[in-house]
Amino acid sequence: MNQGVTKRIAVIGAGGMGSFHARTLTSIPGADVTIVADPFGDNVETVASEIGARVERDPMAAAVDPDVDAVVIASPDETHAELTLAAMDAGKRILCEKPLATSVDDGLAVVDAEVALGRRVVQLGFMREYDLPHRQVVDAIADLEPLHLIRSLHRNTNAESRTDLAVVGQSIVHDLHTIRFMSGSEIETVAAFATRREDGGLRHVVLMCALAGGGHGMVEFDDDGFAYEVAVDVSAGSSTISSAGPVRAIERRHAAVATTIGRDWFGWFADAYRIQDAAWVASLAEPEASGPSTWDGLAAQVVVDAALNSLESGETAEVAAIERPPLFDR
Repeated sequence: MNQGVTKRIAVIGAGGMGSFHARTLTSIPGADVTIVADPFGDNVETVASEIGARVERDPMAAAVDPDVDAVVIASPDETHAELTLAAMDAGKRILCEKPLATSVDDGLAVVDAEVALGRRVVQLGFMREYDLPHRQVVDAIADLEPLHLIRSLHRNTNAESRTDLAVVGQSIVHDLHTIRFMSGSEIETVAAFATRREDGGLRHVVLMCALAGGGHGMVEFDDDGFAYEVAVDVSAGSSTISSAGPVRAIERRHAAVATTIGRDWFGWFADAYRIQDAAWVASLAEPEASGPSTWDGLAAQVVVDAALNSLESGETAEVAAIERPPLFDR
């Protein structure tokens, strides 16, 4: 692809995430959102009209449309693998929201297809790699060893109960990737502990992970917190490094909380998403994709499976070993 050439982009999914991508991309030089695709609802019409794009009701048609160069996949999780494979086969560059797939087999199919292609064409939407506080921690621990512990704190604000797969595969998967990219190491075992809501859904989840390169990862997750919040700290060598959060005021009182943190994860990570999208557009001028890869998506999915197994069994679960293809070493 030639640098300086505007790339025509189809955004698949007109929900909160897809709409955010569509509007963000219109402000990035070199990107032209020409299609917004969603089979349901009126929001696709609203977003497309706002940014001057064409409406497509068939997501698969948008993924393979000959008049677009690249595709953003922000549709429901269970469609990600199929749409990514179709767009890849049609010669598109792809930004796929996490998760890569909802099963290890589907994730492996995408990785295998990219390996067969011989070059990276997919970037996965693990946006925390572009979040400034996370990057500051990564830079600070670069020369510290040994690594003792990476702790990721994650509070969501979901009043309604979700399935175990949704909690681990949609939310905690971000923390698992955080542990992987900060440590540069794969997760070998997971021990999961949880308290549940009255209806049986997950409320609090704690994961303890053993890392192949030594040290541990820990996830502390709340699916129904008083506000949305993410933080990470790392113990390495004789130091502890903590991520900086946004300036905020918190007041806690008996049976009441007043806070300016907010309940919106878009607001917390809006800048990270914008930086991610700009980096993806810039990468379209290069021969291969950069940023989080399909391998990262598959590796996280394997850990998700192990965490779900541990939650069910009450025992520490081994993470299935999958050989990393050389394509993802460069």
